[in-house]
Amino acid sequence: MHAKPNGQNDYEKAFEEWLREQGVRFARVDQTHRCRFGGGAVKTFDYLIYPHQGACVLVELKGRIFRGRSLAGRTGLQTWVFADDVVALADWRRRFERQFSRAAAVIVFAYRIEQIAADCDGLDSYETNDRRYVFLAIRQQDYQACMRRRSVRWKTVSCPAADFRTLSFPFEQMWLGEDNTNEFDDTNIGRTSPGR
Repeated sequence: MHAKPNGQNDYEKAFEEWLREQGVRFARVDQTHRCRFGGGAVKTFDYLIYPHQGACVLVELKGRIFRGRSLAGRTGLQTWVFADDVVALADWRRRFERQFSRAAAVIVFAYRIEQIAADCDGLDSYETNDRRYVFLAIRQQDYQACMRRRSVRWKTVSCPAADFRTLSFPFEQMWLGEDNTNEFDDTNIGRTSPGR
């Protein structure tokens, strides 16, 4: 894997600024190079995050715009991704699990909130450059288990709204947790009710 060049979009810039403010170590991954597993090229993920010693989180970051008035019930959120993003992330997760005792893979949706007065329903938002973002994550296994085909032509899939409400969680829970401890327990992430 290679370091990622500087051509970042606003979602990536906001995500990285937010991680730095949270004091979370991370590394960007260059997606212009694909690795080969078993003779086939596999898409790389976006970020490798180290929330705690001995733990690592593989992140596929997706920037989406939210134009609604409220995040209550997490309705109106775009959750589509390319199908090969999910498959590749699963391959990477299995490989990292061989080296790290606590490894996880998540898809993080960076939602840019368009309406100034939009209600975030208790979710933490991050403001930078006159824009506001909310970062919601879903475990790769959970997404893959419930994903539905969105477009055959574009090879995209999406997570049904009801499943996303149940399985998504504020990304900071990966290192904070419900009780604000430093224990990283991937099995409990995403099992809490929406809105924290």
